[in-house]
Amino acid sequence: MKQRYLQLLWMVLLGGTFTVAHAQQERELLLAPMDVFEPHWQVGIQAGAAYDVGEDKFKNLISPAVQVTAAYHFNEFVAARLAVSGFQSKNQYVFPQYKYKWNFVQPAIDLQFDLSSIFLGWVPENVFRPYAFVGGGLNVSFNNDDAVEASKVWGVDFEKLWDGSRLNPVVRGGLGFEWWFSEKIALTGEANANLLPDHYNSKLGKGDNKDWQFNALVGLRFRLGDYTHKTRALWSEPRPVEPVVVEPEPKKITREQADLTVNIQFIINESVIRPTELQKLYELTTYLQQHPDSHILLTGYADKETGNPTINERLSRERAAAVADFLVSRGIDRLRIHTDHKGDRIQPFDFPAQNRVCICIVLNPKYL
Repeated sequence: MKQRYLQLLWMVLLGGTFTVAHAQQERELLLAPMDVFEPHWQVGIQAGAAYDVGEDKFKNLISPAVQVTAAYHFNEFVAARLAVSGFQSKNQYVFPQYKYKWNFVQPAIDLQFDLSSIFLGWVPENVFRPYAFVGGGLNVSFNNDDAVEASKVWGVDFEKLWDGSRLNPVVRGGLGFEWWFSEKIALTGEANANLLPDHYNSKLGKGDNKDWQFNALVGLRFRLGDYTHKTRALWSEPRPVEPVVVEPEPKKITREQADLTVNIQFIINESVIRPTELQKLYELTTYLQQHPDSHILLTGYADKETGNPTINERLSRERAAAVADFLVSRGIDRLRIHTDHKGDRIQPFDFPAQNRVCICIVLNPKYL
């Protein structure tokens, strides 16, 4: 039994060597259409809670908050975003104890970074996209009547009391996520921090500290227009008209043709068998039916120049499984089919597009 497995391994290695050598002679290459990022707009609306750092219990300093956004995504990694947030802020004067609130509107310009594309590579099918952003803007505060009344009526000494409206520069940053449950609509969540001048809450902080406001928001985001487009297919020679694939009549394949090797090519980021590859699989099925004592080894690969190792590992496994399922659907015993996958750890061919492949090696029974 041990000797049998060693022989099987030896044949797999020989088959792989033969495939690579054979690939050196095959230079005609089809580059399949692939997804390319399309710059586009996104708009969103969010609501949640704001917390103003102050001298009261946490729950007493929570206020409602809203935010609307319009972002232009230049590429897979960076977007510029206009965000307008606002509603209400709260705080408390310690002695005498006095609670007060005021309103604000805060337009800001942010740079938004797609963390999944930056660290894992851009994959258009990803539905979960975490992001980070930094930016700044102008906080327009108004309706500070509570503090003004307390100062006039109750004699509360607000060191930095303001009346009417006040313009405050703001620096902000945060983290968020998008969950695209359809091509156009995403559920979003965001947490952000806003740094404001010390007079924002009408009080003088210890050491003239800055004032902080934090927001936790959820909402919806909408894509406007397309965010991907397909490149045109490139051919090494004028593109031929693809014939209609018709299952051939079984033809006799001689025993001298054992150790047959067939390469089933796939489109980028796909594990679905292409119609243009069916002819190869029909002939492979015919051979296996005519030689019921033969076994077949299916090894899936992925192009390391696209995607990332995690995605490519899954793609290579699914490609081998797709070919195996096809052979089983044509009546080939699954016990005769052996599958393996290499992800992008091994690149058997010279050109990236050729490595989107499942290599099928028929093993001669005399080596089993």
